[in-house]
Amino acid sequence: MSNSLSINKSIVYVLVFLFTLHITPATYVNSSFLGEFVQESSIGIVFSIASIVTIIGFFYIRKVLRKIGNYKTTILMIFLELATLLLMAFVDVGSVVIIAYIIGFTCRSLIYFNLDVFLENMTSNESTGGIRGIFLTSLNMAFLIGPFIASLVMKDHDFWKIYLISSFLLLPVLYILIRYLRRFEDSTYEHVDIFKTAKRVYDHCNFYGIFVSAFLLRFFYSWMVIYTPIYLNQHIGFSLSETTMIIGIALIPFVLLEALLGWLADKKVGEKEILTAGFIITAGATAIMSFVSLPNIILWSAILFTTRIGASMIEVMTETYLFKKIDSEDIDVLSLFRMVRPVAYIFGPLLASFLLTFIDFKYLFLILGSIVLYGIRYSLAIRDTR
Repeated sequence: MSNSLSINKSIVYVLVFLFTLHITPATYVNSSFLGEFVQESSIGIVFSIASIVTIIGFFYIRKVLRKIGNYKTTILMIFLELATLLLMAFVDVGSVVIIAYIIGFTCRSLIYFNLDVFLENMTSNESTGGIRGIFLTSLNMAFLIGPFIASLVMKDHDFWKIYLISSFLLLPVLYILIRYLRRFEDSTYEHVDIFKTAKRVYDHCNFYGIFVSAFLLRFFYSWMVIYTPIYLNQHIGFSLSETTMIIGIALIPFVLLEALLGWLADKKVGEKEILTAGFIITAGATAIMSFVSLPNIILWSAILFTTRIGASMIEVMTETYLFKKIDSEDIDVLSLFRMVRPVAYIFGPLLASFLLTFIDFKYLFLILGSIVLYGIRYSLAIRDTR
């Protein structure tokens, strides 16, 4: 039985790697692609609408799981995602492309939830922290590879190649699901009162500090994913191929550092210290972006690399701290935690769209650095688990 569980977990690790790999070539070109159909200042609104739809999806996903189960729900979402990629690759009608992107954005968020459900069902007798660490490493490895695929394929504004490759990369995910997980046995998906859980988190100092820290990190991601490619390409002067290569280099810290940082938090230093240092490093490096205009690949790779050193510290500490504090009875807290990303992707792009009506594009990053720095107020308030 133990060996069977181990094999099943390995399948989920492979699935999360392959599924993330299909996403990452397009992650940092989506905003440039949407910019072909909407104004630069309005791109963030599309992301915010997609996030609102995603949150609505999270409210209804458990009802769907109770009716048809996690396996069939995942298959359905993957077919929807595949359809949206093909539409974005071959249809040149703005309204169709935007609707397809919104549906795809929602499907991707919910599929990660489905993969998490698969994994949770297989980890009753294992160390949650170690399993989550492998899960996160699998995801980050794909995030590292994806931008390099895009840099090799993307020569001009031929976005269709990226979305076509992404659709092909989704096929192995579909095969593995059908081959190995079609007999998956669902647990009971109980109703979760999101508002009651939110009040519980708000009243709990440590939970609240970690949730705010996670929100600020996702807020940071929302601006960096949407606006960094536009900034480097249209304002600094890099080609899209160079832009994706720079971003690929910048993501290396997530693979190199997170396992080490998790070990340090367990054995040597508390989560509070690493989390606080992460906010300071991320904020400082992000603010510097507003004052550098030289189109030098090495320089920009170093700046963005530094932002991700800090971000990796924040990411692994928020995940580590939360999973040390919750157990199987706290699924409501975990469900709310999963919703932090789409909530951040509502407020982040909306604020940026508003600011762009009266500030220069480059100052977005100075403002973002200031917002991220505010996180130290919450990181210093939590109590270390050591």
